Amino acid sequence: MIYIRLLQNMAVIALAAYLYNQLNLFKNFVKKKQNLKDKVIMIVFFSTLSILGTYMGINVERDALANTRPIGAITAGYIGGPFVGAAVGVIAGVHRYFNGGATALACGISTIAEGIIGGIFGRISKSDEIKPRNAFVAGVAAEIAQMIIIIFVTKPYSYAINLEKVIAIPMILINSIGTAIFVNIVKNAMDNYNKLEAIQAQKALNIAQKTLEYTKKGLDSETSIKISEILCKMANVSGAVISSKSGVFSYYGEKIDESDLKRKIEEFYLKPDINTYLIVNAGKNYEFFFAPIVINNEIDGVIGMELKNSKSANEYFVEFLSELSSLLSMQIELFKLNEKVRILNASELKALRAQIEPHFLFNTLNTISSFCRTNPLKARELIIDLSNYFRQSLNKGEFVELDEEVKMLKSYIAIEKARYGDRLNVFFYIEKDIEHFKIPSFIIQPIIENSIKHGVLKKTDGGNVILVAEKELASIKFTISDNGIGMKTERYHEVINNWPGTGLRNVNSRLKLMYNRNKGLEISTSEYNGTKVVFTIPIEEAHKCE
Repeated sequence: MIYIRLLQNMAVIALAAYLYNQLNLFKNFVKKKQNLKDKVIMIVFFSTLSILGTYMGINVERDALANTRPIGAITAGYIGGPFVGAAVGVIAGVHRYFNGGATALACGISTIAEGIIGGIFGRISKSDEIKPRNAFVAGVAAEIAQMIIIIFVTKPYSYAINLEKVIAIPMILINSIGTAIFVNIVKNAMDNYNKLEAIQAQKALNIAQKTLEYTKKGLDSETSIKISEILCKMANVSGAVISSKSGVFSYYGEKIDESDLKRKIEEFYLKPDINTYLIVNAGKNYEFFFAPIVINNEIDGVIGMELKNSKSANEYFVEFLSELSSLLSMQIELFKLNEKVRILNASELKALRAQIEPHFLFNTLNTISSFCRTNPLKARELIIDLSNYFRQSLNKGEFVELDEEVKMLKSYIAIEKARYGDRLNVFFYIEKDIEHFKIPSFIIQPIIENSIKHGVLKKTDGGNVILVAEKELASIKFTISDNGIGMKTERYHEVINNWPGTGLRNVNSRLKLMYNRNKGLEISTSEYNGTKVVFTIPIEEAHKCE
């Protein structure tokens, strides 16, 4: 009888899981963008589910209930973390306590424990993916904990033992299965949501790939009309427009009054956000979606698409348009950054950048291209890393704060890691109170690149590169070490005497010139035991640099 009544409650659990998937907090949970408001809503939702589980319980003896209350607390903890699980446990547990009965106190305490246990299992999972199997195990552990608490808290002891004989196995099984069912429904919804996002990302990447031929030439009347045509045809919309504040404007698609479209774009500049703009022309309504083109964190232009029908304006289309506008923004920004490089006066530092970036850009674009079909979300991340790397490296002056240099390095490493996978690992250990000291820009990357190229990647299974920045007396000491193949004695002497290769030679020369000393880089190595490069920057000089 207990099994049948508890199983009937599974319909409520399935309905609750469906309702949870319809809430905005589910989408934020999938995107890992939950805020405090989402946490509060989650607590209210799962507390309600737990309280319902109490009301739907079966009165076994002396108001002791066999119920599905634990499902809400365990699931809240497993999905939302120990804090959310504990909060739900407190609310549902206090409610159960005031309902009275022989097991009121024990059930109140155990509900809190179950929420925390669910949270612990959620946190110790080996990946970010929620798994019904793990949720089931969490349910079993939490329910066993509840039975132990009931035995030790409920009086008399003989009553507690007899009660356990009746409710233990049904509640352990049913509530664990219920937790797994809820989590499985949420997981399936997450998988579907991620698949749709991946499809939109793939679509945006395909369009961006087609437009690259034109964005790399710059945005003018000729290239913008080609881009608009690609957008219109590949996005399957009735019309597409590209506009910039510099005066470029191109529309491709169904014939409309372009002056009205230009006025709507001017309105968009006043309040830039992805939004719907209605144009009424010759008694017909045209619905446009606009998204900003952002260059150097400022609105530089607009990309717009005319929908074939209002039903197309769903959240996935908005995600797609946002994704596409970001990619086009990056492409246009990369063109402008490339123009900066082209017109820079020749100097040692600028020559070093010019030497490094062409082959790095070529290799990175090949890597991104290979990911476009197999892993579009990864390709998008690499485009962002590439854009960040170029923006940070080319917008620098002669000196830069250490934390900014590290940010650029991490973008560079992310791209290299995508190429070489587990063969390459780079670790950063930066003392907290030196992050805002200024160092010569582009001083660390050539050393790390050298360690990667000539050290760890020469080994079949790769290796590690470690950057340590720390205070040492009146200096900041930088140590870049790797466990690569090292150097033979003859090669070591050739390096420290002749400094072959542009990268290390430039770094060594700049350090000696900037700080007026005879010593730049200190290198120690031995064959098969890796290489260590050390240099120091006076703290006083790091403070002086503006």
